[in-house]
Amino acid sequence: MATKIPTDEKFERQDFDLFEALTALDKKDYAYYDRLSDEQQKKFVPYMLTHWMSAIKGKGDVQGFYVMSVDAAVNKHLFNEMVQKHPKLQWQMLCAASPGLGKQFHQWIPHLSNKVAQLKEVPKQKDITEYFNKIYPKNDPEDIKELSSEFVKTQKKKVYLANKFPELKIDDIEILSTLITDADIEKYEKDHGHT
Repeated sequence: MATKIPTDEKFERQDFDLFEALTALDKKDYAYYDRLSDEQQKKFVPYMLTHWMSAIKGKGDVQGFYVMSVDAAVNKHLFNEMVQKHPKLQWQMLCAASPGLGKQFHQWIPHLSNKVAQLKEVPKQKDITEYFNKIYPKNDPEDIKELSSEFVKTQKKKVYLANKFPELKIDDIEILSTLITDADIEKYEKDHGHT
């Protein structure tokens, strides 16, 4: 186990440097977390790093690798109640997701609004198109428009189901939305005199 080198408190950096951490992740520096001060470790936010790490500007398959690797090595386990108790393990999971190719340019891609993510409102076409343009900057604008349109249509169905069945969890709504067709919804509404 790595030991911390004592330092004079007034010279020790207290802030957690996000970009320094991203560089350490790009280099697969598993020992970086151990070199942080106690104060810096308290400011380590793995979720934020996951979001930054998964989005890079790059050529070829590097972008796709980062997204898939972060999802496989980190996203699936990050919110597990046992994993959340071990920030060093979370750091190591992030390191495992990195291909170790050296420093990359990481970019911030904004999230969808909380109301959209929680299925409380249908997203606006314009917002989704802007969001997908940031995620897929090299894609054809017509493809982005079609993707955005399909996303809004799918989310509209999920919001409808979330309103009809408020006791269901979002994961259950996701599954239900794949089983129920638009025709099923129309028939339900007609049968219940809502059309």
